[in-house]
Amino acid sequence: MSAIRFAPGETVRTAYRQIGSGPLLLLIHGAEADHTMFLDSMAVLAADFSVVAYDQRDSGATENSGEPYGLESLADDAAVLIEFLLQSSGESSLHVYGTSFGGQIAQVLAARHPRLVNRLVLGSTWAVGRQLGDINPAALERLASLRVQLPESAAQIAAFFFSEAFLETHPETVEMFRGSQRTSDQARLRALLMQSAPPALNFSDITAPTLLLAGSADRLIPATETFALARCIADTRQQELAGLPRVGAIEDPKRLAEAIRTFLLPA
Repeated sequence: MSAIRFAPGETVRTAYRQIGSGPLLLLIHGAEADHTMFLDSMAVLAADFSVVAYDQRDSGATENSGEPYGLESLADDAAVLIEFLLQSSGESSLHVYGTSFGGQIAQVLAARHPRLVNRLVLGSTWAVGRQLGDINPAALERLASLRVQLPESAAQIAAFFFSEAFLETHPETVEMFRGSQRTSDQARLRALLMQSAPPALNFSDITAPTLLLAGSADRLIPATETFALARCIADTRQQELAGLPRVGAIEDPKRLAEAIRTFLLPA
């Protein structure tokens, strides 16, 4: 895997990895992850794309100030990174895949900076403006109660994100849920982010052809919630991956990559 690089910015120094050759494809991770959730997916996608995965503020190796921020700031950070990547690529836009909370960032990015986004893939996510607590309150309440019991409850939390069969053959996966890799200040800022009011998004500003991608075994965000974005975004297609749990990028990167590749590189 390639070394971590940094894209300069006024208040954020964004860490990213880039591998492969072909059209640029940016991967945006979920709320509690960092770019490493995509390492296996990047290895597969690199056969067809120049794949970039980066760390958001208060995630991984990215450096930022201690000021609070919201979705708009994270979308603008992504836009700054894209502009930096495009400078040396000869391209005028790139493809974007955002998963879970990364899909929220991707929606705001595509609405605020439409000229930068060629094609858009929104995976296992929900419409900006919808409160996660209204979508699946029982699951969120259960997760909240399990988090209080960490590290003993790590395996039960992992079961919300991965299949039982995968956890049996990859028991090391449970370790990622035993404790946060963030400092206390980083965790505080991420908590403030998740509690902040979402922006008033004009979905008609999203002009990129969009794939709505969901796994049928997602225990947190039902596929119907992801597919409901078809009522908001003009040019969409929908695909459900049978049996895929929440974190398909880790559990089944080949199947996820094939769905992404097929949409981004139509015959």
